[in-house]
Amino acid sequence: MGRKVTNNQFIRKFPFKKEMPKEDIELLADKYMTEQGDIHFMGMHNDISEVTSHEAPPFPRRDLILKPDHSEWSQSRITAVDKIRSKAVEKRVRLYEHFQDFDPLRKGFCTASQVKTVFTILNLAKDIGRVDFEQLIPMYTCDDGLFCYKDFCADVDREFCVPNLERDPLAQTNMPDASSTMAARRNKVQLTHDRLAHWNLLQVKIRSKIKKNRINLLPAFKDMDKTNNGHISVNQFYRVMIANGFPSFSEEEVVLLFNIYCDLGNHLDYNYVDFMKSIDVPDEEVEIAMAQLQAPYQGENPAQYFDARGKVIRMSEDRLLC
Repeated sequence: MGRKVTNNQFIRKFPFKKEMPKEDIELLADKYMTEQGDIHFMGMHNDISEVTSHEAPPFPRRDLILKPDHSEWSQSRITAVDKIRSKAVEKRVRLYEHFQDFDPLRKGFCTASQVKTVFTILNLAKDIGRVDFEQLIPMYTCDDGLFCYKDFCADVDREFCVPNLERDPLAQTNMPDASSTMAARRNKVQLTHDRLAHWNLLQVKIRSKIKKNRINLLPAFKDMDKTNNGHISVNQFYRVMIANGFPSFSEEEVVLLFNIYCDLGNHLDYNYVDFMKSIDVPDEEVEIAMAQLQAPYQGENPAQYFDARGKVIRMSEDRLLC
């Protein structure tokens, strides 16, 4: 029968000579020695296998542990309908026609799953969370469990059109502006009066230093903003401020700055455009020059009193009669 070695071979090939003394190795050899004087090493292997675990090692993983956020955001105070209305105005989407694709009889009703499908088609599902969706469905659900999309679309389209406008020809309506979409585009942290007062003091401190030392922060911020969307990371903002001589911010002041200008519903994206408008206010002449520079082109108006040679233009009889 195989799987046996001599005593000298067992001691010479034993793999744990450094960990075990020679006496223990000889004791193991005596335990598994056969009548012929050989060492049955397979018996030792079977005894060790009985007490060891044969399960595969656990797969390495890193669980995502989110830090609890106790901040109160501005979008938590608006309803789901207002949020959808703002997004519909911003993206210029029409809801009614897409709901009619799931309503062949044009009764004005559909199921809740079809509502979610319409939001996905219009690319609105990513802006409407589970809580908002659960808040929206009961508002327009009838007794039979169907969603009345006709009333829902009428509430959303109030920013686009006024019902029965043709009956009042003299009525004047307002076009949607930036304030109509502000509720969906910006999501800021709601701060207390004490923290707002602290921010006013910090704002005066930063503004006075910028005005005194004539520090231009805007080019440094634009270098960080590769996508030109008006936002940079909080780490990039902190690097720009330190590089331009603002190393004396305390941890509380840094957190306050982030809470004021992180307006995308997270604590990562910093709105440096609004920050620059508040701490580096341009002069009135500069604002007028920028408005004229960004205004549409206007051709030169002809002179009313002098011709091309500098002579006075004679007034016509029609102008005299006027």
